[in-house]
Amino acid sequence: MTKPARALTADSAPRQEGHLSGWNEARGFGFLKPVGGGPDAFAHIRAFAKEERHIEEGHLYSYETETDQAGRLRASDIRPIRPPPVKPSLLSKIISRTPRIMVIPAFLFIAIAVSMTTQVSPSWFAVYGLASLACFIGYALDKRAAEHKQWRVSETILLMVGLVGGWPGAILAQELFRHKTTKPAFRTLFWMSVAINMAAFVQIAAFTGA
Repeated sequence: MTKPARALTADSAPRQEGHLSGWNEARGFGFLKPVGGGPDAFAHIRAFAKEERHIEEGHLYSYETETDQAGRLRASDIRPIRPPPVKPSLLSKIISRTPRIMVIPAFLFIAIAVSMTTQVSPSWFAVYGLASLACFIGYALDKRAAEHKQWRVSETILLMVGLVGGWPGAILAQELFRHKTTKPAFRTLFWMSVAINMAAFVQIAAFTGA
């Protein structure tokens, strides 16, 4: 014999805002503590909006309240309150709108200036050129493999070739093929390798020019 459903009485109070506390993931319930003070409202997993798949302890939610027959306050129509988007700074806007490809002519200018004041061997430019060509081809092959679900080129190989001087070709390939431009972990390692290579070039130039 099934238990009769509990009668609930909707409150006339406007929607409230509160932080979720005491969330029991296994049993699917917790409590909402009102921001402005007052009694906690029981929050059952079924009372959350259907599109809310991730219920987070301490998160701020808006909700309506209703009272059951036992006089207990229950939350209904629980919806998350998203934080307002962070307005990007002027510097970040400039950086985001500056093509990454501009790093190449900037480095070329530095390399030419350094070569004019030190004894850097012209063979270094050949190394950069060959490594860049290899890197460009590697990105092209990896892009094609990704589209056809074939064996991919290792990210480690792409990063290592870029580290020894192939990063200009890598940037060209990334911009041309729109490949490897959104993965945060790879992007971080890539730009670290570019910085290391630039620093190494300057150090070698300073050593040979001493």
